[in-house]
Amino acid sequence: MTNILDPVPTWVIMLASALLIFAMSEAGFQLGRRRGAVEGGRDPSILVQTSAFTVLALLLGFSFSLALGRYDGRRSALLREANAINATYLRAQMLDAKTASLERADLRAYIEQRLAYARSDADPRQRQLADARSRMLQRHMWGLATSAAQRDPHSTMVPLYISALGDAIALSREEAAILNAHIPDVVIVWLLLIAFIASAMMGYGFGREGKRALVFKAIFAVMVALVFGLVLDLDRPQRGLIRINLTPMQTVQQSMDAS
Repeated sequence: MTNILDPVPTWVIMLASALLIFAMSEAGFQLGRRRGAVEGGRDPSILVQTSAFTVLALLLGFSFSLALGRYDGRRSALLREANAINATYLRAQMLDAKTASLERADLRAYIEQRLAYARSDADPRQRQLADARSRMLQRHMWGLATSAAQRDPHSTMVPLYISALGDAIALSREEAAILNAHIPDVVIVWLLLIAFIASAMMGYGFGREGKRALVFKAIFAVMVALVFGLVLDLDRPQRGLIRINLTPMQTVQQSMDAS
């Protein structure tokens, strides 16, 4: 199921969250100023502020760890798939000349589609098209391999190729599952709500002390928005500044073209 926030650019979410966090801190300031200065000791709301910021820090840390784990998983899946396609291409040489030529031509077209699939995180339509073409090539390659096995049932080379091709197909499904796994919208929404509450309580504390502190509130809003942006950038590996390195797949493609 696609997250509602997926089509929204990261910078839009960052800007909106910074503005809203600042607005909430200003609203808290106005409320605190109306309540007046603290009399006879320390404002008890400080304890709640501390708790809110602790919860926010824990949730941000958890979300960053989750996004980083997903990013590493995508990178590892792409490397494994590239190695599997390369092994399949090399083992195709063990087939008869006609089948080997057809299989290797399909594999050159196949890796191009896998690269298109990996690049198209921000374009669901392009991703679906690349996936459909990949599946069509998989069916064609598998059909050629099974036909070769039927023609020569005693061959020891064909089963090795079929095994490599099966691994490549399986890893394409694994990569698809990992690439489509994102941090759920509910996590992002709850993070924003906690940030709003924490910023409002911070502003309330400033209001009770009679200090507007616009610069500090703006800095806090920008800092939290930057952390949100970092988490989303890791969770959307081919959209922002942090992208999965496609060099392993490109290197295999170059070796295929060279041969």
